[in-house]
Parts: sequence; C-alpha cells; structure tokens
Amino acid sequence: MTNQNIKDVLAMTDVQKLFEIFDKNQIYLVGGCVRNAFSNRDVKDIDFASTLEPEQVIRVLDKNKIKFLDIGKEHGTITAIINNTKYEITSCRSDIKTDGRHAVVDYTSDIKVDSNRRDFTFNAIYVDQSGDTFDFHNGLKDLEKNKVQFIGDVERRIQEDYLRILRFFRFHCEHSPDHISESELLLIKKHINGLKKVSKERLWIELKNIIEHKNSSYILKKMQDTGLFSQVFQGIIVGDSFEKLNNNLVNLNLSGTSMCKLAILLNNDEKIINSFISENPLSKIEQNNLINLSNIHSSIVSYMSMREARAALYRLGKDNFTNQVLCQWSKDSNDKTTINWRALIEVASSWSKPKFTVKASDVINMGISEGPELGGILEELEEWWINNDFIDDQFSLIERLKAICFARH
Repeated sequence: MTNQNIKDVLAMTDVQKLFEIFDKNQIYLVGGCVRNAFSNRDVKDIDFASTLEPEQVIRVLDKNKIKFLDIGKEHGTITAIINNTKYEITSCRSDIKTDGRHAVVDYTSDIKVDSNRRDFTFNAIYVDQSGDTFDFHNGLKDLEKNKVQFIGDVERRIQEDYLRILRFFRFHCEHSPDHISESELLLIKKHINGLKKVSKERLWIELKNIIEHKNSSYILKKMQDTGLFSQVFQGIIVGDSFEKLNNNLVNLNLSGTSMCKLAILLNNDEKIINSFISENPLSKIEQNNLINLSNIHSSIVSYMSMREARAALYRLGKDNFTNQVLCQWSKDSNDKTTINWRALIEVASSWSKPKFTVKASDVINMGISEGPELGGILEELEEWWINNDFIDDQFSLIERLKAICFARH
C-alpha cells in the first residue's frame, strides 16, 4: 500500500508532468523527498534519479519544451525548471574513483547499482510513478527504527565523500538525536581531517542546519568529542550555556535563532566571532546578527524594569534585544530569575516600535539652521523621549524642543 505522503507528492502537477514525459522505468523519486514523506516530515526539494544519461535527459526535456540548467551535468545532474521550481534529475551511476569529495562515475541503467553508491539507507529508497517502492538496503525499516545507517562499509562511505560526516550528524538530529554508535564516532574521528577537502560553503550549510535543530545539544557535543571543531569551525565550544539556551528556545517555541545559538557557542566573544566570520561564508545578515551579539549590552539584566526593557528594545531592535536576552539568560545559573527572563521575551514579542514624530522642519521652525547642530538637537530630544517612556504628547515634545534650542543659544 502506497504511503499517503508519497501519493501527495506523486499527485503534484509538476511531478506528474515529469513522469509523463519520460518512459516507464526511466525516472524515479529518490532521496530527501522520499525519506521525509515516509517519516511524516515536510517534503521540500523533490529530486529524481534517471536511468538515462545526462544528454538523454536533456533531449527529453528539450523535446517537451521544459527549461533546464546543465551546470551540474559533469556530476550527472540536470535541473528541470517548471513554474519557477527546480527539480534535480540525476543519472544513475556508480563511482569509479573518488577524491574524498567528487567522484569519477560510470553511468548505469540499474537503480540498484545506483543505490550502492548512496550514503544512508533511507536516502536510497526509489519510488516510481505508480507509487511502487524499491528499497534495496532496508531504508524503510531504518526509518521506522529512527536509525541512521550507512550503506555497506562505513569507512568506505566516509572516505568517498567527507561531507557525509556532517550529514551523518545532521540526520542524527532529525532521526536519532540521543544515540550515536561509538564505533562510527571512532571512524569519524579517524577521518576528521578529510573535512578540509570539502568546500567551506557546504560545511557551513550543514553546520547551520545542525545548530538550528531543536535536538542539536547532544549532537554538537558528540561532534566536539571527535575533535571536529579543532579542525573546522574553530572557536566553537559546546558548554552548559548552549544546552540551556537550546532548551529555552524549544520551550518558548522560538525559531530563526541560529545566530543566537552560534554566538553562545563562540562565547559571545568579539575576537572569536570576528575570526569565525573571516573563516566561514556567512551571509551579510548573518554576520551583522552575530556581530551584534559579540558583546552583550550591559543593560540586559533579569531585573530590568519594563520601562527599561522598552527603551532597550527601541535602541537595539526587537530581534537583537531578544537574542541578547536569550544569551544572558543562558548564562544565568539562578533558576529563580526564569520568570523575569520569560517576561522580557514576552515584552519583546508583543512590542511595536513607537514613532518619533518630531521632524527636522520642526527644529528649523525654532530658528535652527540645517547642519550638525540640527541633528544633535533631534538626537537629544529623542533620548529625552525614550527616557520618558516614549511620551505620546506632541505638545510636551515641542515644549521640550523649545527648551533644548533655548539652552543651546
């Protein structure tokens, strides 16, 4: 009986179109979409395996007027584009030789041969247009057991592509977050230097996915035990503060906090954070968010008043304030302050930035010319407004503006 989630994927218009333009047994669903469907997780990227070689795949797409990208052709992948969505179609193959990241391949029309070169059993499940499943390595059973299982010889799989080390840890976050085989950890430790062959872009993507996951504490500690962070991602230390932060985020159901978690792993240390940024391909937004947490603002304390919290929110912004509160909270060993920290998070979640209504024209009307002095007057008035809890009284603001202008002249 076909899994309902698989039926839903097969019923997608774009998926049906791709199956229709290829002959039977020429194309199969495979990889993450199948794994996630069978484990009741969200299906995101939909990938296919094809028994045709890349040039043949291109001819089929071209004949049916489907746009495609061939930048992955060297590695056997052609990307079909339908309704602005990308679908990778990778030709079945076997590895002739590998350098620890990329392989010289020989194409095959046998999906079982193709399955033998994949990394984990649950990533080697193939589904055809009818919903029939081809599971050569008992991947479905491993999914049922939440077991992350390499295909065949573990050491050989690792040596074929060292990125699999990080994928191993990421899949453990998702499927088996509290148990990792010690024998496999020993093999990973043995080959940890191989990660230096992997591009920093791919390494960073995998690490970020691990850090973001709610089950990351145990897994990151195991990664640390292998010596991984001394080889790549130097500066990361997994301590008690991270575990507390992670638990708080799960309890509060907060997401989008990967830079907050990374900042704790880097001890909110400016020097360590700047070094990490220089060594890893973070986006500009990620860099800025991380730098904002390189030093925790001194005003962020558990006993700050709601008025002080609103002032800090205005100065720091909602996201930065929330992350700074979370970082400070994770380092606070006093359990009695939990209610205070929670209150600050709640204030931030419901806070809307008030609008400072005095404009430059109001200052000019006081007889002040345009220039640095005008900006200084506005800044002084805004500070007074903030310190008075964003007083919502235009008359009072103008009267204060008059007083500031009078004092300067």
